[in-house]
Amino acid sequence: NLLTGKITKSLRNAVLREPDHPGTPPRFIGIGGLGQHVYTAWEDGTLEHWDLSEWSAPKLYEYPEPLDLLTRDDATITTFGFVAGKKTLVIGDDQGGVSTWFPAREEDDDGSPPLLMLSKSWEATGSPVLATVASPRSRLLTVSHADGLVRVFQASLGQLVLETEAGEPLSPVLVAPREDALIGRGRESLWTFEVDFKYPEATLASLFSPVHYEGFREEKHSWQSSSASDDFEPKLGLVPLVFGTLKATFYSLLFGAPLAFLAAIFTSEFLAARMRTGIKSTVELMASLPSVVLGFIAALVIAPFVQGVLATVLACFLTIPATLLGGAFLWQMLPGDRMVRWSGWQRFLAICATLPIGVLLAMVVGPYLIEGLFFSGDLLGWLSGEGTSTTGGWLFLLLPLSALIVAIGSAFFGFKLRDKQTEWTRQKLARFQALKFAAGFGITIVLALVLGLALNGIGVDPRGGLMDTYIQRNAMIVGFAMGFAIVPIIYTLSEDALSEVPADLREGSLGAGATQWQTAVRIVIPYAMSGLFSALMIGLGRAVGETMIVLMAAGNTAIMDWNVFNGFRTLAANIAYEMPEAVVGSAHYRTLFLAALVLFAMTFVLNTAAELARRHFRVRTNAL
Repeated sequence: NLLTGKITKSLRNAVLREPDHPGTPPRFIGIGGLGQHVYTAWEDGTLEHWDLSEWSAPKLYEYPEPLDLLTRDDATITTFGFVAGKKTLVIGDDQGGVSTWFPAREEDDDGSPPLLMLSKSWEATGSPVLATVASPRSRLLTVSHADGLVRVFQASLGQLVLETEAGEPLSPVLVAPREDALIGRGRESLWTFEVDFKYPEATLASLFSPVHYEGFREEKHSWQSSSASDDFEPKLGLVPLVFGTLKATFYSLLFGAPLAFLAAIFTSEFLAARMRTGIKSTVELMASLPSVVLGFIAALVIAPFVQGVLATVLACFLTIPATLLGGAFLWQMLPGDRMVRWSGWQRFLAICATLPIGVLLAMVVGPYLIEGLFFSGDLLGWLSGEGTSTTGGWLFLLLPLSALIVAIGSAFFGFKLRDKQTEWTRQKLARFQALKFAAGFGITIVLALVLGLALNGIGVDPRGGLMDTYIQRNAMIVGFAMGFAIVPIIYTLSEDALSEVPADLREGSLGAGATQWQTAVRIVIPYAMSGLFSALMIGLGRAVGETMIVLMAAGNTAIMDWNVFNGFRTLAANIAYEMPEAVVGSAHYRTLFLAALVLFAMTFVLNTAAELARRHFRVRTNAL
């Protein structure tokens, strides 16, 4: 009793086999886990697995084939025990072979019985195994043989940590509580060995390759350095952290890089000169926001808000670009003299006015049209696996591909009419371009819908890839927050690179009859490509090394999937999160320093590649 300290004991009886049960009695018996698993084994390797979850009615697990614990047909079991935690069986045989087994269920745990799986098997020495003893502190396992050989294994990784000859059979060989010595019992004496196992729970293979951990049916990458349980098995795989770093960088650049580049192009090539300084200074002020403030806002404000209006937020990715482009085509229909007079703050104000229009349109299209029509009014439920129709999900995922196909077709159609368009007035050409945009927008939606219906018809489900169960703090939220952190950097450097393009090149292009957009795309951007690429790489480095935003807004879960609605953990965030609690000098502590080295190596490789690319573009620029 936690309040009084009184201990009350009770005895429960469960009969697995009646005394008159036919057949020979088992040679070994072991109780695993918290007492819910009982194993009975015979010397020939036969094993029965009992479930004692209900003591009044023990249940024998029925497997498709009889369980055989021996990997060699002519061997017999000599030792039967457990690794720390009493979940993993340790079997020794008369040929010197040692193997470990543990029960594992499917990850979705559909109620099927756990499958007893072979975890590790070590080479037989030819000398019978006398005893196998597990360390009470970790996953170390000592094995003593009849010829005096003593071996120490790391049970999870299968690593042979120590091998020595005692000169006489030792049984058993125990591991000291601090794992700094071995104590063995000989025929007439005790043997002690002073040992230093270093860090057997972390090897180069376990850090960067999948490991078959206890309780799992397959090898997997995993990072889980601590637990509240004493029988915990540390998992120190760095691959999930590297994956999380790449995922955070990808989604951050996907959101921030296009926005920053387009803003820089607009500011440098299209915005009135008298407004350029003010706009640029305002954007640069965004860089002064501390990362912890952005992470705090993302985690406590943006994440709960987006979860409540997810359909509207997703619709904004469609409606805001549509209203901006639609407004641009309408602007082209203005009389020429008015367009010139309104090329300053009036045009900038008109651009800003399209943003709230796009948001208002998304508030209607998202919940009432998209969510209500394609997801039965519950988008979050559909992402969690409810509903069988996948048309809506495919519609979102296929929109970029459909837009690309329509854009290519539109360009080909415009090329066919190029000669006729030279005879049109500017007003007629503007109306034609507006109609072509409206038609292309509609065809894009219809094409994505048709492809989505086709994929839904053949039973292909997009859930499990780029979209799946929605977690409040996820990659999309991090992309928003970290995107705002890298936009000022990329924007400022890109705008500076574009502004340094000689004015003679612009004037020559405009004098030859090219439009401002053609001049920007074909003259200015190629000339400034080295600077633009450098800006992108600096923004990428900022995203790779970001700590606080990811730590607060990414959910901090070391998992590996590309689901934009799920979280992750990065190298930098993991170091910041776990370093204060890591035991100095432990394998966990040293692995965190290795993670920092891996992060440095990643940024070094990226910066080296960026410098080589920058020099390549600089050579091309100097050749102009």
